[in-house]
Amino acid sequence: MNLCPFAKPALSTLVIETTHSWKDELGSLVKLETARLMACSTREPATTLCVLDEDDVNASFEVFMEGPVRLAEDLCEELSDGEVTVVPFHPKADWGEGDEAGDFTSKSPWATIHLLRQCDIDRAEESWYRDEGREDIRERNVEYLRAVGLAELKRRFAEL
Repeated sequence: MNLCPFAKPALSTLVIETTHSWKDELGSLVKLETARLMACSTREPATTLCVLDEDDVNASFEVFMEGPVRLAEDLCEELSDGEVTVVPFHPKADWGEGDEAGDFTSKSPWATIHLLRQCDIDRAEESWYRDEGREDIRERNVEYLRAVGLAELKRRFAEL
């Protein structure tokens, strides 16, 4: 759906890692990837997707947020002083705001923790908002998904 206009420049440096046991593997992976991201040149984007391949984590958004996401957030804060941030994506993402279509901005086929450098977020937002009057990217995405419609979103998601 190409919701994120910031993603394309990062594709050339994107790292995708899969864990089969978040309790055993995620901490080491986040430590390794946080160090790698901090060492990358700030002149080009660098990002990591940690895909969690576990039934219990994929079955429950709450389990995902309270376990793997909290662990990743704590480690990123400790190791990077907030320079590496965590963006969670989950098949059952539900932020409790009663906006099912809007929740699709955070959905993915598998539980995924996106490790993203703050400098890349800042650069992307500066570029996006350079045009005065440009709408908030998050609001634009929610409006777009609402226009697509919940039934169509569910159909497309089921095909992934």
